[in-house]
Amino acid sequence: MASILVVDDVVSTTKIVEQLLSVKGHQVICAVSGKEALKIIESKPIDLVITDIVMPEMDGYELIRELHKQSDPPKIIAMSGGSDTLDGEGLLHVAELMRVDRILLKPIESASINAAVMEVLGAESTT
Repeated sequence: MASILVVDDVVSTTKIVEQLLSVKGHQVICAVSGKEALKIIESKPIDLVITDIVMPEMDGYELIRELHKQSDPPKIIAMSGGSDTLDGEGLLHVAELMRVDRILLKPIESASINAAVMEVLGAESTT
């Protein structure tokens, strides 16, 4: 199965996504920031990155830009629920413009994350 990196500064979110994807047989690694995610990616191959957009230190947009610079970038799913002042759908629209493979609006349901992962990783096997 796939090696998936889940990046979100809300640890409960990473744990829920980790549980949902581990049950499906994926190897799941969690990071609480974009900077931590990049360190992990330097040390091991990752097939898919699922990243939040609104995070301190290095936000999801910066992480997406860094991932696109790689010679063989992983697939990317962006997720967001927005913040007190930012609309989640608007944030995800920007992520779409940055060429992510899929977007998910929080709160995320188990069926939607599993479907998104299957769609993104399935597209990888057909190319």
